[in-house]
Amino acid sequence: MTQRKIRLGIAGMGYVGRIHYEAAKKTPGVEVVAIASRQASRVKKRFPEVAFTSSYQRLFHSYQLDAVLICVPTFLHEDLVVEAAQCGLHVLCEKPMALNAASAARMLRATESSGVVFMVAQLLRFWPQYTAIKKLLTEGKLGRLHSTATYRLAKPPMWSTWFRDPEKSGGCLLDLQIHDMDFIYWMLGRPKILQTFAVKSGSAPKDHVNTVLTFADDQIATIEASYLMPDSWPFSCGLRLTGSQAAAEYRFVSADDIAGRAESIESAHLYAEHGDASEIQTSPQDMFVAQLQHFVDCVRDRRKKLICPPQQSYEVMKLMDASSVSAASGTPIFLEL
Repeated sequence: MTQRKIRLGIAGMGYVGRIHYEAAKKTPGVEVVAIASRQASRVKKRFPEVAFTSSYQRLFHSYQLDAVLICVPTFLHEDLVVEAAQCGLHVLCEKPMALNAASAARMLRATESSGVVFMVAQLLRFWPQYTAIKKLLTEGKLGRLHSTATYRLAKPPMWSTWFRDPEKSGGCLLDLQIHDMDFIYWMLGRPKILQTFAVKSGSAPKDHVNTVLTFADDQIATIEASYLMPDSWPFSCGLRLTGSQAAAEYRFVSADDIAGRAESIESAHLYAEHGDASEIQTSPQDMFVAQLQHFVDCVRDRRKKLICPPQQSYEVMKLMDASSVSAASGTPIFLEL
């Protein structure tokens, strides 16, 4: 018997909303029924095949949706996630979860009390090369892990003005570092000490940050995130794990940010202590499609465990709060284990 398609609405059709929309069209069992955007003329012209509204509230109430994808600016996440949950809609929300942990906690309470499936779109948990390297660590192929190094470097985003207001976006700390902080938390758990060093550019104090995390078993992780790269710099990110038996590394470079991932230059290799380097084999599935498919599967089968449970996203937001405090004070933050 063929299952009915999940009726999906998308709130926000800016840069990332359009990426999610294209992924949804490739995801089996999903039908994008309606989209909502404040940029009416541009969006209606570009996506004439989908019902359109300029009201997020009308999107939630008027289209008999099963679920909604929240792709609005970060400072609007809390209000729309809470309202969608109160409407009984399952929610996939773009990262970061919120601007701070207090806001994230309110979102968590609202979605739990409404009984809906709620997931934050932490993409690295579905990015094939990142997940393959995590699997190598879990299976013991690297030996005892010594260090983790990550980076995410980009020129300032120009597609929307709200990105340039740290009170609305959180700067590169929340827009870029959140990816790697979440992945490291997923892989290693909660650190015992966190310290963030920030470079100030004009009025934005968090345009380039370096964060050092230390863990109870003396493992060290570093995160570099920047929106201070020159205009000619391509978006780039990467991951390196160094263990007692091997090291694994992934590099990704794209001239068109994540939207240009199909034409990106990337490599993923395992470097054994004794022997040759080898290419890490990964799934060809697009990470945005994999992410949405997992969310939809969890909506269909409520017994299925989320790869990115909202409680973990909330814990990561507490780490991001600590990172912000450390960046402002110049001091390390000692975290309770």
